[in-house]
This record gives sequence, structure tokens and C-alpha cells, in this order.
Amino acid sequence: MIIETERLLLREYTMNDFDALYEILSDAETMQHYPAPYDEAGTRRWIEWNLDNYSKYGFGLWAVILKENGEFIGDCGLTIQNIDGESLPEIGYHINKKYWRRGLAKEAAQAVRDWAFENTEYPSLYSYCKYTNVASYKTAKAIGMHFEKEYPDAADGITYVSVIHRSEAELRKTMNSGKILETTRLILRRWEDSDAEDLYKYACDPDVGPIAGWPPHQSIEESRDVIRNVFNGEEAYAVCLKEDGKAIGAIELKLNGHTDMTERDDECELGYWLGKPFWGRGIMPEAVKEMLRHAFEDCGMQKVWIGYYEGNTRSKRVQEKCGFKYQWRSENVDVPLMHEKRTGHVSLMTREDWMSER
Repeated sequence: MIIETERLLLREYTMNDFDALYEILSDAETMQHYPAPYDEAGTRRWIEWNLDNYSKYGFGLWAVILKENGEFIGDCGLTIQNIDGESLPEIGYHINKKYWRRGLAKEAAQAVRDWAFENTEYPSLYSYCKYTNVASYKTAKAIGMHFEKEYPDAADGITYVSVIHRSEAELRKTMNSGKILETTRLILRRWEDSDAEDLYKYACDPDVGPIAGWPPHQSIEESRDVIRNVFNGEEAYAVCLKEDGKAIGAIELKLNGHTDMTERDDECELGYWLGKPFWGRGIMPEAVKEMLRHAFEDCGMQKVWIGYYEGNTRSKRVQEKCGFKYQWRSENVDVPLMHEKRTGHVSLMTREDWMSER
């Protein structure tokens, strides 16, 4: 046995797997995204290829066994594939159609992903498929991969390539609360003490905090204190790029009791800021849209309020891009951390408006 999951065992192939594998590889529906189903000789070569991979690389496609009855139901593993002219480590999976739509390919592929990062030095793992193979693409996405590129392939027409980098996989494993949101480029996760240095790097900039109503941080210790005592809300997240997992900004749903914009449990306030080096790249609209989805789909919110102070044109543009509707302007609003008064502007996104824009 190589890997065990809740429902599956993954082990090396033997020639005794021929009949069960042939049932899968000879099936026209299962192999519709391949040039043709496999005959007996092709199925035998498939097993021999993987036996050779075990000797050459220490890995290959492994037989997937359903623990509840010991049945061979497919294969999943790591192989070296020619992807757009490069030899790259690829996670592949094939499941008997009798067991489709039970999440078994995802379960096996997740286990292979973790095994590969723990037992090899590859910085990234890939998956590729014909552009029409929606199920395979969705499985790749479900294990944390994201679209990398597409390229023309003589046999398959257009091939989609997905990837997950080691830093992304490690970030997933170190999430202390397990609460994590994702977009194409971003991970939104809980703050940790270890983020203090990265937080200070951006929060010390006088162009970042004051426009949002708070003074620049003066030390890493101050940033650590903010993480512990300010960014400790139930829905407070660090905004991180997937490429390295480091915090570059903050975003939060401020729930009833932590905002003066509402007194209802099914409404909240959204707040955010972003480090200056990342301005102008569409990062914050991307994060805000995911937080809106989370607010309405996961948290059951009916309204999300948002505001900005006069002069904060960047925040105003983000809100407009994300579909918030302007509500009112308030004069002489207290800004306690800056010991001054300002003009404030308030906008709103309702669940109905969000649904209509989807």
C-alpha cells in the first residue's frame, strides 16, 4: 500500500489488475476524451508502463481500491508527462464510471498531491486534459489547482493545463483555523502571529493607513498586537497572493456588535486595505467579490454595507467596480484613531442586487 484515505487504498499495479482495468480503459464513455478506447494490448502496456515508472521514478499511477469492498475502481497517481513541450509531474486519475460523482477522484487526487509534495522536491504539480473534459478540469480545481494556460494539441484540439505550487499546498496545510477562501490569484486566510513582519512592511506606509482612518504602524510589535487584538474578528482575513502565501492586505466582514452601520445579525460591514506595491492590479476587487459571495452564500447575510472617507478615490472605485450602490454622505464623522473629523460616504450591496449581477 502506498496511500490510504478515508475510503480508498492506493497501491502499485500488478498484472492481476488487468481485467478490472480493461473494463475501464475499453469503455467508450470513460475514454471519450482519449483518441480511442484501449484494447487488451493497450491495457497490458498501460500496466507495464506504470511498473516501469515505479522502478524509474519511485511513483506512477497507482491502483485505487475501494476499502468498503476491496474492489479495484481505477487508478490515480503521479507521472511525468510532456505538457506543451516540457516534462512535468502530472496528477492523473481514471475512475470506473460506476463510481462517478461520489468525490472519489478528488479524494484520491488530494492524497496524491500531498504525497508528492512530501516525498518529492517538485516545486509544482500539474494536471492537463482536453478542453472538453469538464469533469477532469473540475477535479483539478477541487484539489486546489488553478488554470495555468491552454495550448493547441494535434490530437486533442485544445489542452487545458492546471497547476498547484508547493507554496500553495503548504499554505493550505498551515491554516490554523481551517477557514480559507480562494480566488484565481488570492487566498484569504486567518491572520497569524508570523504575519507581523509582512503586515508591518505595508502598514507602516503613510499612504496606506491614514486614508482609511488609521495611523501608520510604528513597529513589528505594533503590527503583531494588531493581529492579536484587531484582526481577530470571526470574519477577518489576510489577503495573500497564491504564489507565496504572504499577507499583502486585509479584508473583513464586521458583524453586528463590531460595526456602527447596522444592528442586525443578517447585515454586516465590509472593510479592506491593500499594500501600496499591489495597487492598480485588480487585487482588491477580486478579494471583495469573493467576500461578497462568502457573505451571502456562506454567512446568510442580506445586506453588506461599505464606506470610504472623502478623498479615498481608490476605495470608491473598488466599490463601484464591485457593484455597490451609493446611499448617503455624512459630514463631521469621527475618525477616532486619527483624532479628527471627516466626510464619509456609505454604499450598500443587497443580496438581491448581488444575485442579479451574477
